[in-house]
Amino acid sequence: MKILTKLFNLNNRTVVLTGASGHLAEKISLILADLGANLILISRKNKLKNDYDKKLKKLYPNCKLKKIICDLSKEKNRKILIKKLNKTKINILINNATFKENNLKGYASKFKEQNLKKWKSSLEVNLICPFHLSQGLSKNLINSGKGSIINISSIYGVYRPVWSLYQGTKMGNSSAYASAKAGLIQLTKWLSSTLAPKVRVNCISPGGILRKQPKKFITSYNKKTLLKRMAQEDDLMGIVAYLASDASSYVTGQNILVDGGWGNL
Repeated sequence: MKILTKLFNLNNRTVVLTGASGHLAEKISLILADLGANLILISRKNKLKNDYDKKLKKLYPNCKLKKIICDLSKEKNRKILIKKLNKTKINILINNATFKENNLKGYASKFKEQNLKKWKSSLEVNLICPFHLSQGLSKNLINSGKGSIINISSIYGVYRPVWSLYQGTKMGNSSAYASAKAGLIQLTKWLSSTLAPKVRVNCISPGGILRKQPKKFITSYNKKTLLKRMAQEDDLMGIVAYLASDASSYVTGQNILVDGGWGNL
């Protein structure tokens, strides 16, 4: 166990995590803090899901945790954030922020209804923001000696949509989201070549995550995966730990699918 502990040890490493108020952030933060990392959480909201930042402080009192409120959809806000972050040594950047649209009309709706305004908003957060932050923090990551960028994409950036999943539901599949996530995978490969050998850059593409989808959708989705279920947030903890740590010291430029075998049927 000593070898394994050493490989996954993140003591004295600082992680910047965007999208800190999102669904995945709580689990990502938990595993990173458990491995000894210090956390800088970037969120649009002051209150995080389940107040997990407060829970982390109690569970891991030695974890240096900082929260920064920032709307990453605005270029001027990102510039200010980058300047602020570069005052601290950064080892790991996790681009987890995603464009969230509660009103699906014009976004995850019928093809003819999808509009350019929401396309641009999706690209700004899902693709331009990861590029901007990676570029702005690149020197910091290079100088850290253990630089790593982890981009959170999606299987929707890899596979074509299966329209039968959405029949009988109000759900849809956004072309803007899929295109931005596909672009993020290619950006990962581009950055891995550009920032090598000082910074490793990898991508995680989760399958559909079980939340509050209609029962009909969940049943149809489960039938299309080898493991016969949708993903849980917990399913992403292991791969994040792997890519953030020295366990993946010879891994870069990869897009790792965590999809329950979705693409193997």
